[in-house]
Parts: sequence; structure tokens; C-alpha cells
Amino acid sequence: MARVTRWNGHGSSAAVEHYTGFVVDRLQSLNSSAKQLACLLVASRLALLLVGMSATWLLPSGSGAQGGTPMWHEPAPRALEIWVRWDSEWYLLIAERGYDVGSLRTQFGHQTDPTATAGFLPLYPILIRTLSPVLGGVGAGLAVSNLALVAAVVLLFQLVRFEFEGAKGEEAAFASCAALLAFPSSLFLSAVYAESLFLALSLGVFLSARKGRFEIAGVLGGLATLTRPFGVLLLLPVLWEWWRQRREENVGVWAVFWVLPIPGALAAFMFFCGEVFSDPLALFHRQERWRGSLSGPWRAFIHWWQSGPVAHGSHGSTLELVVAVCCIIGLVLMVRRLPISYTIYTAAGLALALGSTLWSFSRFAVTLFPLFVLLGLSWAKGRRCVPLIYGFVGITTSGLLMVLFANWWWAG
Repeated sequence: MARVTRWNGHGSSAAVEHYTGFVVDRLQSLNSSAKQLACLLVASRLALLLVGMSATWLLPSGSGAQGGTPMWHEPAPRALEIWVRWDSEWYLLIAERGYDVGSLRTQFGHQTDPTATAGFLPLYPILIRTLSPVLGGVGAGLAVSNLALVAAVVLLFQLVRFEFEGAKGEEAAFASCAALLAFPSSLFLSAVYAESLFLALSLGVFLSARKGRFEIAGVLGGLATLTRPFGVLLLLPVLWEWWRQRREENVGVWAVFWVLPIPGALAAFMFFCGEVFSDPLALFHRQERWRGSLSGPWRAFIHWWQSGPVAHGSHGSTLELVVAVCCIIGLVLMVRRLPISYTIYTAAGLALALGSTLWSFSRFAVTLFPLFVLLGLSWAKGRRCVPLIYGFVGITTSGLLMVLFANWWWAG
């Protein structure tokens, strides 16, 4: 295996530790990183669960006002039900009935484009279908999502600790995981959505590529591409890592062919769409119908202004605008602080996401893990003011979005 050059970071502590510092001290009193991560993960999910359940008891539901989404799944216990909204219905429908659902249109109560299922890639529904005989559709979806979230947190911790050596590396790793779980749209990592699975696979790609294990990176990249459309962008950082390690560490030229599963997975799904929908580009046509035509990364901001700015909603969301601006600032800051492959991946993702609309931007941003690595590194270096503000605002906003999501109002 190739020798890998690690990214070193160091710094001093700061004194801004009133609220968040207390929590960190309590967690650090545990005797292992695994216990600390487990407590952090469980606490964040329980908080969202309690907020969501309370919201459904106290506030009205918006299920009657929403349209365009099939109400497919059978009602589940409240603690499970609050995680099954919007796109969850599509994933459960595909898991049970496959992609050809034209014959079911009359059951949805509205006219549904028979190619709508093409907008959802197959790996997540396949995993749900595999576990459904044991757990049921909703239980299987929640199991896949939350097991993937556990894997994502562990992989993020390992990746950051690999990049930054010593005690500061472990501190940065823990803070990066905390930043991920405090992100406003982190609720989607536990809902019946594919985001946590995509995040876990993306982290596996980066950790493997940085270690020179391109055969693993290629396979995981292919699986990520079968989970979310943005998975194909993983081709860029993997190619960069191969080129860098080819020059610096004598990696074999043939290792580059391990990137082929990434575009190959997309090509395979396009072939499938050609067979089912008679349109190999059905995935892209569906995305265009939802998000609009693709242009430069300025297009989302123009569309926000033209839509009429509101606090939050499917279009014109000022919350999504703020998240996008913060992500762009993070991209600029990471150029000199993180390995180049992290910057390449983040820049490509932001350029593609902002090329159409801010619709669901924060849900995409929760999978851009280099931003959380940057926050974790800032905490470890003693620059804690920004992470503390981020934590307070992120946790508060996450609770508000959970209230909306649990009650069938637009969250992201």
C-alpha cells in the first residue's frame, strides 16, 4: 500500500466555553472515544425525536395542504411516523413496487408523472426492500438510515483523526462529528431519506482514496452514485488523489482504472431508465423539472430573488440562502487548511447545487463533510467562537426544522 502524507494541524485553546464547553467536558469524562460518540449521537437523535413528537401533539398537520407526493406508506407508531415525510414516500413506494408505477397513479389522489420515480436512485430502496420482510417498510427505512448515520459518524471520526495527528487530531475529529449532528438539516440523516447512506459511502471513498486503497474507493464511489446524483462528483477527488500519489508515492498507473465504477454506475442506471421509461436521460429530466435548468452557480441566487424571498419554503427560502453563503465562505477558508481533494469535492458540489435553485440546498449541504472537518479543526486549534455560535444556531434551527418536518410542512 502506498505511503500517505498526512495533513498536520496544531494550535492553542481559547476560553469561550460556557454552554458548549460544559457539554464537551461531560463527554470527555467518558473513558473512550466510542462512548463519547455514542452519547453524542444518541442525545442528538433523542432530542429531535422528542421535538418531533411534541410538535405533532401541539401543532396542526400540513399533510392536507401538500401535493405532488404519493401518500403510500401504512401509518406507523408516532415515534416512527414523524420520520416518514415527502421523499420518504417515494423511496418506500419504489422499494415495494419498483420504478414502473404508472398503473398506481389513480391511487395517489392527483396526477403523477409516471417517470417521477426516475429521480430517485436505486441503492437505498433496494436496502429497504431487503429488510422489509423483517422490519416492515418504515422500520427498514429507518434502520438503513440510522445504521448508515452511525457508520458516517465513525468514518468521519476516523478520517479526521487520520488527517490530523496527535491529541489535536482526536479533538478535531470529535468536534467535526458534533458539527455534523448539529447541522440544521441533520434530521434528514435519521429520516427515511438517502442522505445518511450517501454520506457514509462518500466518507468511505475519501478515507480509502487518502490511504491509497483505490479499489475500495472506486467500489464505494459506484455505490454512492447509485444513492444520490451528486455521487458522480466523487470521481474528481479520487482522480486527484491518484494523480497526487502517482507523483509523490509511486502509485501504479493502473490504479486509475478503479475510478470506473463511479461513472459506470451512472451509465448503468441510465440504461435501466431507457428500458423502463424509454428515456435514458429520465433522471436528468426529472431533476430539471424539480430544480429547473442548470446554469452557472449564480443561478440559485437569482432564482431566490425572482421567487420572492421568504423566511423558509420550497422556493425563495432565506434560510437556504444563509446556509449557501456560509458554505461558500467555508469553501474559501478550506483552501489553505484542508487537503486539495476536499476543496475540489466541495467546490464541485456547490457549483452543481447552486447552478439551478436553492431548493433543498441545506439537505444537500449536510453531506458536504469537508465543511464539518473545517469546523472541527477550528475548534481543535482554539478558535472556538465560530463553532460555538454555529452550534447554538444549528441546534436551534434543527429543532425548528424538525417541527416543520414532523407536521408535513416544508423542511428541506
